[in-house]
Amino acid sequence: MRRKKVLFISAGIFPIPANKGGAVEELIDTFTENNAKEDRYEISVASCVFKGREIKAKTKGVKYYYFRTPFYLSLADKMYYLYVDRIEKDWRSMFRQYCFRNRHYIKKITETLDLKAYDAVIVENNMSLLEKLSEVMGEEFERKCMYHMHSNLVDNEEMIPYLARCRKILAVSDYVKDHLYQTVPQLQNTEIVKVTNGIRGWTYSKEERQSLREQMRDRYHVGEEETIYLFAGRVSPEKGVLEMTRAFRAVLPRLRHKSRLFIVGSASSGSDKESYYYRAVKKEAAQSPESIILTGYINHEDVAKYHVMADAQIVPSIMDDPAPLTVLEGMSMGNFLLLSKAGGIPEYSANYSNKIFFERGDSFEKNIRDAFLSYDQDKAPHRYENSANHFGEERYYRELAEAVDVS
Repeated sequence: MRRKKVLFISAGIFPIPANKGGAVEELIDTFTENNAKEDRYEISVASCVFKGREIKAKTKGVKYYYFRTPFYLSLADKMYYLYVDRIEKDWRSMFRQYCFRNRHYIKKITETLDLKAYDAVIVENNMSLLEKLSEVMGEEFERKCMYHMHSNLVDNEEMIPYLARCRKILAVSDYVKDHLYQTVPQLQNTEIVKVTNGIRGWTYSKEERQSLREQMRDRYHVGEEETIYLFAGRVSPEKGVLEMTRAFRAVLPRLRHKSRLFIVGSASSGSDKESYYYRAVKKEAAQSPESIILTGYINHEDVAKYHVMADAQIVPSIMDDPAPLTVLEGMSMGNFLLLSKAGGIPEYSANYSNKIFFERGDSFEKNIRDAFLSYDQDKAPHRYENSANHFGEERYYRELAEAVDVS
């Protein structure tokens, strides 16, 4: 029986395998690795070129196609990014730094690959690629192209007609699915299917976890009696990191337990490049250097160590976060969660008992302070209770495979 041929077109920002991190890139790896066990599809992956030390190996049996960005386009993107970040001070600067690369990337893909030869083409989280694909694939676009939507944001309204013509839109949560149907009339006749995000999960024995916890706390000179709060993710405005940092500084004198906040992440996955927003967070944190620690970019495989070290994890999203993997990772590690009541976060954490929600709005910082205080007074110290991984990689593979197979 002939296996279906499936092409994943990555966003073109970070390479596949996910040697430079990236949640979407990790999900592509998860699917290809599970398919290597199931042998269900013949998979190809289009990706940007990878430079640097290889941390993750390629999945056996997958055909990888790499597309290099010419130096002059990289230079043009860098100049455009500096203008947007330093002069316009646009918080979206990190999302607008690959304008020229995107155009070159999709042009080379359509020139190199016979897109009509695939049974399914899955475009991952880069809407700007759809127009060129539609032009090249013609009628096959509607029969084969699926757009994997990792956000509720239609960031380019010119792409809506092409989004509507996709065979399916794959949404990462019911929140995203409902939001699209409610806010984009042109998608009313387009099938939107929920594909639940999934993670591999980190597995440690009780002894391994305790040993690693001690090692990490020794590394940062943290006592076992101290409470560690963890933020793990992109340091950008929509994630509420600056508000969280200010709230933590304000509440520190009122906490019963000696506490520290670890901010694990950078302005952009795979890089320690500092945006104006990251520098603002850094400046705020510098006023309490013993209590607020910024680690910069940490390889995804090493983030687990910070979860083990931490007692509670905070996810202070301002945006309607559709389905942040960091919440799934916190649950799988048994961290107590302090969660913004936003987007798909309540949906994904519904069956997890160790959590406190706080509202957004005008009192956002106060609500974060209250969450810190509530945890400190009622829950601390918290030690890895009822860890749960309701969102494993097998479930993700099964749901995405079903979306590919069902017409």
